[in-house]
Amino acid sequence: MPSFSSNSSLAIAASGAALITYLLHRSLSVRVLDAIPGPDSPSWLYGHEWDIYRAQAGELWNQWIARWGTVVKYKNAFFNGYSILVADPLAIKALLIDGPDGFAVHKPPFNRQTNERLLGRGVIWAEEDGHRKQRRLLSPAFSTKSIDAVSPAFYKIAEEVKSAWSSLPQSSSGEILVNVAEFMSRAALDVIGYAGFQYQFNAVSSATAEAVAITDGLSAALGAPPSFRIFLALALAKSFPWFFNHAPLPAIRSQKESKASIDTVAFKLLSDVNSNATEQNKTSILSILLEDQKKGGGLSDREIVDNVATMITAGHETTGITLSLILYELSRDQDLQNRLREELTGDGAISFEGLQNGKAPILDAIIKEVLRFYPANTRIIRRADRDFVVPLSQPLETKEGPQDRFIIPAGTDIVFPLAAINRLESVWGPDAHLFRAERWLEPGGIPDTVNALPAGYDHIFTFVAGPRACLGMRFAVSEMRVIISELVSTFTFRPADDSGVPLDIVSPAQIMIRAQDPRRGIYGVPLRVGFVNQ
Repeated sequence: MPSFSSNSSLAIAASGAALITYLLHRSLSVRVLDAIPGPDSPSWLYGHEWDIYRAQAGELWNQWIARWGTVVKYKNAFFNGYSILVADPLAIKALLIDGPDGFAVHKPPFNRQTNERLLGRGVIWAEEDGHRKQRRLLSPAFSTKSIDAVSPAFYKIAEEVKSAWSSLPQSSSGEILVNVAEFMSRAALDVIGYAGFQYQFNAVSSATAEAVAITDGLSAALGAPPSFRIFLALALAKSFPWFFNHAPLPAIRSQKESKASIDTVAFKLLSDVNSNATEQNKTSILSILLEDQKKGGGLSDREIVDNVATMITAGHETTGITLSLILYELSRDQDLQNRLREELTGDGAISFEGLQNGKAPILDAIIKEVLRFYPANTRIIRRADRDFVVPLSQPLETKEGPQDRFIIPAGTDIVFPLAAINRLESVWGPDAHLFRAERWLEPGGIPDTVNALPAGYDHIFTFVAGPRACLGMRFAVSEMRVIISELVSTFTFRPADDSGVPLDIVSPAQIMIRAQDPRRGIYGVPLRVGFVNQ
C-alpha cells in the first residue's frame, strides 16, 4: 500500500503538472491574442468596458471595426482578460451556423445565470440537446398558421392603444405628448398575454397587478438609466458569476421579482387549464404546448412556465422597443410618414393577409430599416470551450502580415456585435451608417454583398440566424405590421420639440437598448401625437 507521503507526492506532482499546463496554455493564449489587432486599453482596471458602457449603443464597436477590421480584441474589466469582437460574415457563419449543428460555442456562465434569473431554464437558456428539444416542441406555436390564428389579438390591442390615446388631454394644437416607449411596451405585453396564453394583462388600459409587477420589475432589471453602479455590478458578474447570482443587489432582486411575477401568472394558467376552470382557445401558444404535453414527450410544466417567462420577457420587451423606434423615425421624416399613411389608407385598409404578403412595401421597408439600425439586443456573447481556427472573408492585418484565418483560444469570450454587423459598410454599402428606409425600395438599394451574411430576416442580423435564431421572429414582425398600420392610419407623429436633436440610444443593462431624452429627463420616446382627421 502506498504511504501517505507517496500519495502526497503524487498529488503535489499532479497539481504541479496541472498548474504548468494551465500556465502554458494561458501563455499561448496571450500570444495568440496578441496577433489580433485592437485599441490600447484606456484603464488597467476597467479595460474598455466602461467606455463601451457609457457610449451610445454600439458606437465604439463601429469605430473599432472601421479602424481595425471585422475582428477586434478589447480588454475586459477587472482582469478578465480579453474579448474578441467578431463581425466578419464568414467567421459568423463558421461559429454560429456551420459548426456541429451550430452549437460550437456556448453562452458563458454569467450570461446563462442572467438568463436563468430573468427567464428560467427555457429555450434561450438551454444548450445543445436541451435547446434542440425545446425548440422542436415550441416551433409549431410560431408557425405561419399559428400566427394567422392569433392575429385578432394584434388588432384588439391596437384598438386599445388608440382608445387610450384618444382619452388623453390634448394641447391647444390638438396634440398629446406621449412617451410611446411606455405604451408600446405595455401593448406588446398585452399581445403576448392574449395571443400566447389567452390572459388579459390589460397593461394598456387599466394594468392589472400582475402587469404592473412585470413591467416595473423589468424596468428596474433591464431599463434603469445607465450608471456607474450598474456598470460595476455587470463587470463583477463576469468575475464572480456564482457569487453575483446570490448577491443582495437591487438589479438581482428586480430580475428575480420579475420572474416570480411571471411564474405566478404561468402557474395560475396551468392550474386553470388542468382543473378545466377556463376554456382554452385552441389557437393560443399555451394550448399548443399543452396538447403536445398530453400526447406525451412534450415540455414539462416547469419548462412550459419557463418558456412563458421567456416569451413574455424577451418577446414583449424587444418588440415594444422596436415599435417605439419605428414611430420615432416616422416622426423625424414627415414625408415618409405621409407616404406610409397613403399606402395604408389610400385604397382602403389592407387586410392582415395583405400586410403579410407584401401589399405594404413602404411599411415593410421601415420595419426592416429599424430592425437593421436599432437591434433591440446590441450583441450576443459566446465562450469558446476549445481552441478554434476560424476562417475570414476579409484578411486580418497582423504583425506577420495579412491572415485569412485566426485562432480563438479556449476560454475566450466572443462578442457578436449585432449593432455593428447590421451597419458594416463592406456589406451594406457606404451609407450603412445612415437610417434610410428607401434602401429597401430602390432597385439595387440592397447590395449583393449582404448575401455574405447569414440569411436571417433579409440578412438583417437582429434576430440572429442558424439553429439559435429567434423563434418569435415571424410573430414579432406580424405584430409590428398590424400595430404600426393601425396607429399610423389614425394618428400623426412629430418629435417632442423642433430642435432636431436625436434621442440617445443606450444599453443600460448591456442586454437591450433604451432611448432617452436627457434634456427633458425623459427615459423613453416622447412624441407629439395628433389625429389624422383633425
